[in-house]
Amino acid sequence: MCELGERLRRAREERGLSLKEAAERLSLKVGVLEALEACRFAELPEPALARGYLRRYARLLGLDPEPLLALYPKAPTLEPPPPPQRRGRPWALWLFLLLGLGALGYGAYLLLRPAPTQVVAVPEPPKPPEPLRYTLRVGSEPPGARVYLDGFYLGQTPLVTPPLEGGRRVLRVELPGYAPWEEEIALDRHLSLNVRLTPLPQAPSPAPAPSAQAGKLVLRLEGRSWLRVTQGEKRLYEGIPEVGTELSFDLPVEVRAGNPGGVRVLLDGKDLGLMGEPGKPLTRSFP
Repeated sequence: MCELGERLRRAREERGLSLKEAAERLSLKVGVLEALEACRFAELPEPALARGYLRRYARLLGLDPEPLLALYPKAPTLEPPPPPQRRGRPWALWLFLLLGLGALGYGAYLLLRPAPTQVVAVPEPPKPPEPLRYTLRVGSEPPGARVYLDGFYLGQTPLVTPPLEGGRRVLRVELPGYAPWEEEIALDRHLSLNVRLTPLPQAPSPAPAPSAQAGKLVLRLEGRSWLRVTQGEKRLYEGIPEVGTELSFDLPVEVRAGNPGGVRVLLDGKDLGLMGEPGKPLTRSFP
């Protein structure tokens, strides 16, 4: 297995994720993650999309995506043909003899050659035209919606894609709290769309819990970090909360964080500071 796939697989297993669970969280097919971990790059979609999937997968696993993107292979380039080898010069005597024999042979050919026949050149069949490619510009009201094309995640609105192969494509726009928008489009020109999303009926939200609770552990997200909270064999929470979220748990618990520098710990109403150093995964027990 290559270094890129090995890093992804090892980070996923450290977080206790299966390929299916990771694919569901990223809204991707399991085959895309399998191809990334096995380095089967020929099975992935266009390079622009594939590198975007790699970036999102690395962030889900708590990894820095830039070193992994550097390991992703670039488009192959053709090597120039080797220069022709020079042959050594023959002896002057052999050169003279060969020139003499060549002149005699050519004279005999001119005397004995048959009448030339007419050769009709057959034109080569035309090559099939290259598929046309077009850019797609997608906006939404409100912005920040997730955009999918034929099931592949492209990014968030406002979005301008690299040139894509034309044809009939299925475009889907999603945003939490709004009804998803999906429609088949004809990508036969440079296309620009602005989607107005319809909000879903809002359920009454519960009253916010206090930041610090006596007899409880409160985790306050001051940066993005993957978290897993367990109580014995029971898993209380696992995921990547939004920045600003506060999670409260009854003691005792064990907490593992992918980015401890983004997690503030409050125990029994007392601020214990950040859980650890940024970017260094850490596990702590709170009895």
